[in-house]
Amino acid sequence: MIAGLFQKLYQVLNEAVFPPKCLVCKTFFHAPVPVAETVSRPAGGDPPAGLPFAQSRRGGLLSRYLCAACIRGLVAVESPICACCGLPFNSRQGDDHLCGECLDLPKNFRIARAALVYEPILTSIIHRFKYHGRIQLAEPLAELLAAAFERYWGPDGIDLIIPVPLHAKRLRQRGFNQVYLMVRNWIAASGQNGFGLRLQIERDVLARTAFTKPQSALGRTQRAFNIKNAFTVIDSDKIIGKRILLIDDVYTTGATVNECARILLKYGAEHVDVLTLARAV
Repeated sequence: MIAGLFQKLYQVLNEAVFPPKCLVCKTFFHAPVPVAETVSRPAGGDPPAGLPFAQSRRGGLLSRYLCAACIRGLVAVESPICACCGLPFNSRQGDDHLCGECLDLPKNFRIARAALVYEPILTSIIHRFKYHGRIQLAEPLAELLAAAFERYWGPDGIDLIIPVPLHAKRLRQRGFNQVYLMVRNWIAASGQNGFGLRLQIERDVLARTAFTKPQSALGRTQRAFNIKNAFTVIDSDKIIGKRILLIDDVYTTGATVNECARILLKYGAEHVDVLTLARAV
């Protein structure tokens, strides 16, 4: 107990002298004392009234890196959305339904869901994580992934989690796969927090065999062509008959995850769902 009190006192004094700087807006702020989330909801249910989905977990780990104003600027993905690709509709009225693109061009995956809308604040966070080596962000971003998983799936709805892989050359350049870091932190935290998730991660089943141009530099049609046949399955025995959750950081046009899903289904997966941290609109 005494050691804990000294630790808190040290934290308060340290932040008083050296307050953290927000990663997005660069202002100094005093991080609040983290508190555990006390509100729960059943798997597949909506967030509790008065508690925005994106905010239900953010008060803990994200508050170490972002000021309160930037945290409030995070935009949750809320219904109505496309029942397949998860695109939020401009109209905030009505039920979930298929968007025009999913009606015209059915996807290889069953459903895709995301935690947050890909807007400027989240864009800045993801870029610092991916391109500036701020790998400590993997932990708070993993919390957001976990919250989205609890919202749209249950602990018994998925057999296998597969992070979208990087090409070996890109992995050497960046030094890490940002998606795998998020997934690893999420699964580790689920055990510590008593969620009891027994989800298996497989990062050596799906491989990226073609070194392609970055998707962010391409248009919609170019993305689909760029990523075609860029992936393969290394060990099909691990995915035959499995319900797979494919995880990526950002869903823009869906070309990457759709191609991954096509290959996984080709090699025997029962179905493929997609979870991303961000959804472009």
